[in-house]
Amino acid sequence: MADLVDHYLLQLRSLLPAKLREDVAAELGESIRTSVADRERELGRALGEDDLAQVLKGYGHPLLVAGRYLPMQELISARLFPLYWYVLQAVVIVIAVVTGILAGIAFLTGARTGLQVIFDGFWFALAVSACVTIAFACIDRSSVRLKIFENFDPRKFKLGVLGVRAAPLSPISRSDTVFEIATLVIFVAWWIGWVDFVNVVGSGGPIAFTARLEPFFWPLLALAVVDLVRLTVDFLYPYRTWPRVLIRLVVNLAWVAAFVLAFRTEGLFTAVEGADVSARAIEIAETAFRITVAGLAVVTAALVATDAVRLVRR
Repeated sequence: MADLVDHYLLQLRSLLPAKLREDVAAELGESIRTSVADRERELGRALGEDDLAQVLKGYGHPLLVAGRYLPMQELISARLFPLYWYVLQAVVIVIAVVTGILAGIAFLTGARTGLQVIFDGFWFALAVSACVTIAFACIDRSSVRLKIFENFDPRKFKLGVLGVRAAPLSPISRSDTVFEIATLVIFVAWWIGWVDFVNVVGSGGPIAFTARLEPFFWPLLALAVVDLVRLTVDFLYPYRTWPRVLIRLVVNLAWVAAFVLAFRTEGLFTAVEGADVSARAIEIAETAFRITVAGLAVVTAALVATDAVRLVRR
């Protein structure tokens, strides 16, 4: 029976650093012998092989036992782990939101396989997560002192971008809401023709949208009205609740989809009938439009990601 105990201790020794092997094996061997003696007194007989195996099983697998004696080893220490975990979640959520938007657009337009977009997004998220982990591990190992912790002042402390984990009733800035309402009102007035903004580009001739814009008219008008109603509620009751965050996320997803579809649409501009406008001027107008729409899509996608973080971490 001693062979079974010796075999157990031998396996344990092989998993321990040289300086700990003998001390740990002697300490654990004494504990095992005490347990065996107690069990024999309880049963009133010598232990058989099966009985001894049960005693050793109670001590656990040698890998787990050795782990209790090894010094604690961690990739990222408790000092940086909360910040690391927050950044990792935020990055993954942002990538997931953007991937979902792109996959949805791919399914709608047939430009790419939606499943391929999701697959690419998954591997990209995995690669970025690995980079974030390695970066934080390097910062931790090099003992870099982060200013975000060193310059803490309780009188001026504000989480800023880290504060997207908002309380269910966190306040909404009325000034921001007023700006958004004003922007949407101007857009709606222009969209339905109440206000006429004449674009003068290149040679000075006016440029207008083509009939390719017509499929966007009613969907964007309805979306703008819904957004105005949402913003009016936010202005009257300026508190962020999770249903309102969810509504804003859905509305902004619709805006992102509209921006992307507009970006992908060719031939949106033409010269007004009778106007002398060069092809170069129309090309400049289309380029400026694409840059504007792309910028709006990026900003709106960032808002979507922010709201997603709020909902996931609320």
